[in-house]
Amino acid sequence: MDATTFRWVLVIIAIILAVAIYVFGQYQARLRKRNALETFTREEVDSAFIEDEQLRFELNNLNNILRDNETEEALDDIQINPAQEAQKTPYALPDPEIFVPATLAGKDAGRLISYHLRHGDFRLITGEEASDAVQQTGLELNAAGYLEYREEGEVAFQVASLSAPGDFAEIKNLDFSTIGLNCFIDLDQSEDPRFGYEAMLKKVDELVRMLDVKVYKPDQELLTISDVTETREKLA
Repeated sequence: MDATTFRWVLVIIAIILAVAIYVFGQYQARLRKRNALETFTREEVDSAFIEDEQLRFELNNLNNILRDNETEEALDDIQINPAQEAQKTPYALPDPEIFVPATLAGKDAGRLISYHLRHGDFRLITGEEASDAVQQTGLELNAAGYLEYREEGEVAFQVASLSAPGDFAEIKNLDFSTIGLNCFIDLDQSEDPRFGYEAMLKKVDELVRMLDVKVYKPDQELLTISDVTETREKLA
């Protein structure tokens, strides 16, 4: 074999080896990518929760494999849970202002019994809900726009709205709503406070069941049995 032929044989062998090495390298790369993808798509996705750090590790691993094989596509810009990672500013709606009519706001607390009936989350009571409750409990609208309950011809207690303007004059309107009811007794104007208080407790119980509300004191603490007992003793 002459020198020229020998050189061509060496060139052909080198080409075959290069092709074999390239093919083998591609095969190994596909195996690595397949293993990485299987780790990401099967084992992790089948679990109940994918930790962000684990997910980033898998993406970085996959990205390195793609770089090793001179792939132009990169995964560095993939965002994991962008909504969760974005900086959040906590925001909560403030509780609505509870309206107290001027006639009650200037009243000595010791001469006024007042209970607020409202939802714990300040959900509005619609006009329809309020109208139904008014009819079923026998409350009537007086000249001042407040609701009142009469028994044996005497006013036992009155009800103001916890939303401005504080009355129920527009209760029949479709857009009427209120955050609650303010059931009160003005002790300076009540002829029989003990009688009025017992009547109010009875109707408050009915309103609570009909409107699914809770009873609060003016300081927005929940009314307790001990509070009721204390008031009864004072009136006695």
